Amino acid sequence: MTGLRTLPELGPLLGRLLAPPAEPSAVLAGLEPVRLELLNALFDKAAVARSRLSAGDESGARAALGPAGWLEVWERAVASAARSVAAEQERRLRDAAILSRYPAKRLAAALPDAEERRLLAGRLSAAGSGLEESVLLLEDGSRPLPEALRRVSGELQAAWDRLTATALREIERGERRAAEIRSWRRPWLPLVIAGTLLLATALWLGLVLGGYLAVPGWLRPFANWVWNL
Repeated sequence: MTGLRTLPELGPLLGRLLAPPAEPSAVLAGLEPVRLELLNALFDKAAVARSRLSAGDESGARAALGPAGWLEVWERAVASAARSVAAEQERRLRDAAILSRYPAKRLAAALPDAEERRLLAGRLSAAGSGLEESVLLLEDGSRPLPEALRRVSGELQAAWDRLTATALREIERGERRAAEIRSWRRPWLPLVIAGTLLLATALWLGLVLGGYLAVPGWLRPFANWVWNL
C-alpha cells in the first residue's frame, strides 16, 4: 500500500454532478433533492477521511472513502429517486382522474403498487452497474487512491446520468397511462338504459293512474290515494 499524505477534493472530480440542470423538467426538479443529498453524503465521508488522515490513520481514511461508503450513498440515492419518480407518476394519474372523473376503484388499480415500485427501484439501481465495478479499485493497494477516486467519481457521474435518463423514461411510460385516463369518458349505454327504463316506468304509471290500464293489486292503495286528492 502506497503512503497517503493528502486526499484530492471531490468537487472537481465529480464535475457536472455538482451543477444543477440548466432547464430542469418536472422529473429532474424532483430529483434535485436526491442529487444534493448524494453530494452532501459524499462530502461528509470525505471530511471524515481527511480527519482520520490528519490523525495519522491512513487505513481509516481509506475505509471512509471505501467501496462500502460509495455504494451506501448510491443505494440511498436510488431509493430516494424511486420514491420521487413513483410520487410523480401517482400525482399525474390522480390529476388525470380528477379531470376525466375516472372511477375511484379503477384509479386505485392503476396506481403503482408495491411490486411496480420494487421493479422501478431495480431499474434505477441498474444504472449504477459501472459504479459497483469501479469502487473495487479503491481496495487495490497498488493503485494510488487519488487515481482510484477520479475513476470512481467519473463512474458516479455516468451512473447519475443513466439514472436520470431511466427516470425520464419511467415518467413517460406513466404519462401514457395518465393520457389514457384523461381521455376516458363515462360510457353512455348504462345511462341510456337507465333513462329508458325510468321513462317507460313513468309512462306505464301515468297510463295506470289515468285509468287506461288495469291497476295491479300492490299499487291499488297508492292509486286510491292519488285519485282522492
